[in-house]
Amino acid sequence: MIIALLVLLAGLAFVWISSSFLLTPNRQALEPRHQSMLAQPAEYGLNLEPFRVRTDDGIGLAAVLVTRAAAPGKAEKSRRMASLLGVSFDGPAKTPRGTAFLLHGRSGKKEDMLAVAERFVAADYRCLVYDARCHGESDGENCTFGHAEKGDFRAVLDQTRSLLGNRGEAPGQLCAVGISLGASVLLQSLPDEPRLAAVVAVAPFATLPEVVNHSARRNIYRHIPLWLIAGTMRAGGIRAGFDPFCISPLHGVEQSTHPIFFIHGELDEVIPVEHTRRLHAAAAGPKKLRLIPDGTHGNVLAKGGDDLYREMIEFCLAASVD
Repeated sequence: MIIALLVLLAGLAFVWISSSFLLTPNRQALEPRHQSMLAQPAEYGLNLEPFRVRTDDGIGLAAVLVTRAAAPGKAEKSRRMASLLGVSFDGPAKTPRGTAFLLHGRSGKKEDMLAVAERFVAADYRCLVYDARCHGESDGENCTFGHAEKGDFRAVLDQTRSLLGNRGEAPGQLCAVGISLGASVLLQSLPDEPRLAAVVAVAPFATLPEVVNHSARRNIYRHIPLWLIAGTMRAGGIRAGFDPFCISPLHGVEQSTHPIFFIHGELDEVIPVEHTRRLHAAAAGPKKLRLIPDGTHGNVLAKGGDDLYREMIEFCLAASVD
């Protein structure tokens, strides 16, 4: 009897602790590269305008509107991308052709996406980067993997458009780039977000239970019982007010006709490439797939290099013509 009670208590403790890890990402400190960009954004070709977004449930999200600097400095990445696109990065900045929303991954931050913004401003996009709830400088206690984050993204779109409208600026074509969790949130948002002309999804997951099962067996114990993982997810869902078993980017792409460019590293051990293969196969609208042979979860864009960034931008540009 005592042994059974101890086993039960150990199981409950495991579920509680592991559900806390599931719900609470690490808030990473700024890296030197981030600090350099924030200190001298014009040297990177950028102008940064911070503001706050208020979600429907009262959460404050830290956001930054990113535009081309009036007097760009060295701006190596932007100038290199402009050259690949056959345009100039010198002279007066043009009126932005559109707005690109850039969503970071789990335990990431908005500053991670400034490297993407450096490329997109070369194509005359303004960019919007923001910290997801309970990430970076944003409020919030729990990550719900898309349940609440879909509404957050809608609030970001709405309030960015209002900000621009109050200044007499047109938002232009709207597109979005997401990495990992950010990509998964975007894909879940698509059925209810007709304003997006194109989406780039980098290393998304297909369904939350699959990726949590994979992570638990990779990081804790490869023979951990599935019922124990399911208990962790159920406990996390109860604590945060959502159903983890209904989190499905796969369902989102099946219900959407948006143009989607899927990108994934073939060596990704965090979210296996099979997730993106299935998402691409299920997508109902115009689609493109690019697999990076030597790409892992953390370096897929770096391995793809400027050619991959050019493909991403040209995919969005093509959608603006349709």
